[in-house]
Amino acid sequence: MIFDEMIFKDEKHKTFFKEQVEKTRSRNDPYRKALFYVWGLTEETRENIESLYNFKEKAIDFEGLNKSWQTGTTIKVCRLAFNLYNGLYGQQDESESAMDYTPYGIFDCGLIDYMLEAVKIRFEEYKGLPF
Repeated sequence: MIFDEMIFKDEKHKTFFKEQVEKTRSRNDPYRKALFYVWGLTEETRENIESLYNFKEKAIDFEGLNKSWQTGTTIKVCRLAFNLYNGLYGQQDESESAMDYTPYGIFDCGLIDYMLEAVKIRFEEYKGLPF
């Protein structure tokens, strides 16, 4: 998926996404592209990317969900990002349930258009479908 064909929340979102994709050489990696696209949606996740992703190990950091900067919206953003990246569906500890990772638990935060765009990025092999 080419950057110009994608929808972005704002210029900060687009800039963050492009920078992370270039930094991690993820242009052909739909998993990481979806991850960074979703994390670019909020200022908090952009500013705290180092607590969500270990660039040295090229891996997500689940402990990022438990950081004090997290809000109700950023937790939903992170849950979607983790789910699109590796299928994570919750129950990392007793405070989470699989329901927190369903559309009911994630999409109810005013970012649904962008979250659906992330799903398209992750599943780009279906890009010709009319949704």
